[in-house]
This record gives sequence, C-alpha cells and structure tokens, in this order.
Amino acid sequence: MTEAPRRPRPGPWHRPLWWANLLAVLLLLLAYVAVRVPPDRAWPLAFLGMAYPFMLPVHLFFMIWWLLFRPKRALVSLAAVALGAGHLGDHVQLFGRSHAPKEAGEPHLKVMSYNVRLFDLYNWSGNTRTRNEILDLIAFEGADVLCLQEFFLAEDQGFFNTKDTLLRHLGYKTCHDSYTAHTRRGHHFGIATFSTLPIVGRGTLEFPDDLNNLCIWTDLRVGGDTVRVYNAHLASVRFGDTEYRFMEELDRTADTDSLRSGGMRIAGLLRNAFLRRAREARMITAHMDGSPHPVLYCGDLNDTPMSYGYGLLTRRLTDAFVESGRGTGSTYIGVFPRFRIDHIMHGPAFVAWNFRTLPEELSDHRAIVCEVALRAP
Repeated sequence: MTEAPRRPRPGPWHRPLWWANLLAVLLLLLAYVAVRVPPDRAWPLAFLGMAYPFMLPVHLFFMIWWLLFRPKRALVSLAAVALGAGHLGDHVQLFGRSHAPKEAGEPHLKVMSYNVRLFDLYNWSGNTRTRNEILDLIAFEGADVLCLQEFFLAEDQGFFNTKDTLLRHLGYKTCHDSYTAHTRRGHHFGIATFSTLPIVGRGTLEFPDDLNNLCIWTDLRVGGDTVRVYNAHLASVRFGDTEYRFMEELDRTADTDSLRSGGMRIAGLLRNAFLRRAREARMITAHMDGSPHPVLYCGDLNDTPMSYGYGLLTRRLTDAFVESGRGTGSTYIGVFPRFRIDHIMHGPAFVAWNFRTLPEELSDHRAIVCEVALRAP
C-alpha cells in the first residue's frame, strides 16, 4: 500500500499573510457596522466605512493568493465580502435603467443637484469662464427641479446676479433660497432650489452647530399633487491650505514628525465632520418622517455610501444611483479621494430612471441628474 504524497510545507510568508487576512476581515465587518452606529458612539467606525472601497482590492488579493496556494482559505475573504454584498451596489452599478418603468405616472420630472462652489467666484480653477460654463450646463440639461449647493448671490452691480440669470434667462419660474453668510457688499452664500413648478410651501432647517451648512425644504405643485424637495449641504471637513498642501506633498514628505502631526490634524477634522453630519442627518430624517407629501432629497452629503448619514437616509429613501445609475458615480473631484458624496434620493411614492453623473469638471463636484415620476395610481 503506497503512502499518499505529503502536502508541501507552507512557505514562511503564509502564516503572517493568514493573520493579515483575518485582520482585514475584521476591519471589513466593522466597516459594515458604520452605517448603523452613530459616530458619536463609536467614531472610529466612520473611518472604516470611508475606507470600504479600498478594502475590497485587499480582499481580492487575498482570494487570488489563497486560490493559488491554499484554496479553502480563500473562502474567508469571499464570505466577508459576500456578507456585505448589498453595499457593493451603493458603490458601483453596471446596468442602469434608462427608460421610464411602467409604473411611472405623469408628469415626468427631471431633477438636477449640483454643488457649484460659488460659481468659481474666487477663480479657484484658474478659468474666468467657469461661471458661464456652469450656467450653460444647467441650461443644456433643462431640469424641472434644480438644487444648488454653495450658491452665490450678489446684489451690487459689480458682480453677476446668478438668481436673476436663472429666473429670467434659463426658464425657471420659482426659487427658494436661504443663506448662511452675508457681507457688507451684499454678497450672500447659501443654498437654492429653482423650479419650473409653483412653490406652495417652504422652510429651512438650520443646523445649530454648523453656521455654514443648512437644509431647505420646498413644496412643489406637480399636477394635482404636492411633493416636498429637500436640498441639503451637510458639514464639510473644512480642510485649509495646510491640509491640502500636506496631502499633495504626501509622497515627498519623509519627516516622521510632519507625517504624524499632519495625519493627526486631518484625522481630527474628519472626526469632527463625522459627528456634525450625523446630527444633521438625524435632523433631516426626523423632519422627513413628518412630511405630509412624497419626498425627494437632493444634496451634498459630504459623506460616502458607507456612512451613518447615508444609512439613515436610505432606510427611508431609495438612492436614484442604485436604482438606475451606471459606473461608480463618483462626484467629488478635489484632492481628497474621489467619492460619491452627492445624491438624489426619493421616497416610495416615486420611481426614478436615467441617473447620470455629468462628466464636466467645472466645480470640485460633478453635477448629477435623473428623471423621476410619482407612481401611477
């Protein structure tokens, strides 16, 4: 009777890789928890949620590695990724719905949400034509409901009057705007919702701990129905020149003390932003719960789909990107990693289709558009 061939002894690198694999699984499972646990209870989870897209390639590496050497061990990462398979669709979509579904009633509405970064007021992009190109893009899309964040309005004649241009020349009939900052020269900074539909109600949700961000709600008459549109800009991280310079020079910085101090400063700003956005998202969803009308939400969440705020919203609303988008849909195009932080969502009374993330890079955000309709009775 011949002996079965002895299995080759594992290489010395397999044991540390196995422990690294188990640690990666633990971190991935904790990232799933980030959408459920408020940052004010366990703020480190918010960092793990933000890192979710970068964890997936790590697990892909482990699966391929173990398939080559120890196939059964590949099941560990495979099971961890499969457990959170529902989150994959929040980050990437392959087959978006481009046509109205059968249950869509009339009329069909086109919705656009765009953080315009003050129409490039301070010429951040180095392009003096950016303002007109943003307005041209808005005119080309011709949305029925237009939600703008970081909106700028000037009263003095030395500056362009954005509100007047949108109302008089781009076909919008109504506007609901609110501002968080004002200057002596008559400059106003805030948020605005424009529409081709009549406004029959309006209000503002002011965030008590954040003077530069807010949410407005606007009731619009749609045929014989009324819908409520929320337009929100949640707390930003508030990176300054020092933080952006640190990130840009990260690959050239070798000083350990500089890396530590810069990293801790950025981590502190992120932590504070996580906490503020959680409170703001709770205020918005609590107000939505009392809405007598079907709800649309547009805005700059300043957070990823693996965040507590996104989880609160999507427990009530459907993300139009998940419903009918394609690709990764990333909207932020600044120095920080390119996440999908701008969203259009809707309540169960609506259906959505033809979600698009526009390619134009005229702000530090890309605009997003989709079409929606109330479900036919």
